[in-house]
Amino acid sequence: MAGPKPRYLALAAMAAAFAWQWLTVHANYAGNWTALYCTGAKLGVPASLAPEHVFQFPDSYGYDGQMYHYIAHDPLLRTPDLEAAVDNPRLRYRRILVPGLAYLFAAGRARWVDPAFYAVILLCIGAGAWWSAALCRAMGRSTAWGLVFLVLPATLVSMDRMVTDVALAALTIAFAYYVRTPSWRLFVVLAAAILARETGVLLLAGYGGALLLERRIKQAAIYSLAALPALAWFAYVHAHTRGEHFHASFIPLSAIWTAFVHPFVYPAGVHLVWLAKMADDLALIGMLAAFALALRWNLRRNPDALALALIGFVSLGILLQQSEPWLNVYAYGRIYAPLLVLLGVQGLQRGSWLALVPLLAILPRIAMQFGNQILGVAQALLPAAATLLSPPGAAVWRQ
Repeated sequence: MAGPKPRYLALAAMAAAFAWQWLTVHANYAGNWTALYCTGAKLGVPASLAPEHVFQFPDSYGYDGQMYHYIAHDPLLRTPDLEAAVDNPRLRYRRILVPGLAYLFAAGRARWVDPAFYAVILLCIGAGAWWSAALCRAMGRSTAWGLVFLVLPATLVSMDRMVTDVALAALTIAFAYYVRTPSWRLFVVLAAAILARETGVLLLAGYGGALLLERRIKQAAIYSLAALPALAWFAYVHAHTRGEHFHASFIPLSAIWTAFVHPFVYPAGVHLVWLAKMADDLALIGMLAAFALALRWNLRRNPDALALALIGFVSLGILLQQSEPWLNVYAYGRIYAPLLVLLGVQGLQRGSWLALVPLLAILPRIAMQFGNQILGVAQALLPAAATLLSPPGAAVWRQ
């Protein structure tokens, strides 16, 4: 099937993301782009960033994007107050790809780091859309399916709060594209994926495992070298940061079950709580459906690299249980975006719409997170209509 050229879809995805960011920044945050980092007033801003006049959300601890903002200004851990402001530096600094690229694009100049950071996120969105469209074309599908990348949880949350998970989501698509005809490009993608987020190693494990099953020992050894840049960087981070205790359970699905039984408690006075709770449950069910579908499709056949990587992410989601991420779709939705990506690729291969079910179950709750911003944009563009369509306090609290 035909469709627009991948580069046009990539530009369209970037333009759509930038247009939304521009609208919400000017309608909701008085033109202060640093609001995209979602910095919390309870934690404050390091003194070295005072000249930036960072937007701070009142009565909030903020979100992960503020940490990557600090890392982008200090990628080599040379500014004590920035490192001290990062909640878990040993973990956060491992995910250096996006903040490191922002620092490089800004040539180390502090005033250019923020625009560079926004640009890197947009480039990741464009790259993800390009690889998605190119993969669809290679599979004989319409390239327009590539725009689904724009509504992946990792893309939406990264666009909204400057977290870095969109990079791994894009690299997962690239992995699925280049693994068909392995070359140096696949090697670079695998190396970059681990630097984007440590779970990117599951892509390397999937490809290496497939090579070993085919008895291609030499190739497996060569591609294992893709882990060396991350290992070197992790060693540097370990030598320059303090350790943090990692709280997790290995009881299968225990945190997910807890999220059902003891869901997130919304603050008093928040409207539409009943709807948010329904959407929370639906999103969790969507993730469980993704686990089940991935296992059903991949445990009864000879696994290839995509199948092994997908099983790796499913195993991670089932066995490694942290309670906090499973209380918020903004957390687990983006963390397990590679799983949704790989499942979607297999759905394209099979011609099965079932691969879209988990994503469709997750999106309503993510859409609710945009509620306040959408109302703000509507009031800025159509004041009279917005007043009629949105009674005061009808939006869901920004979790």
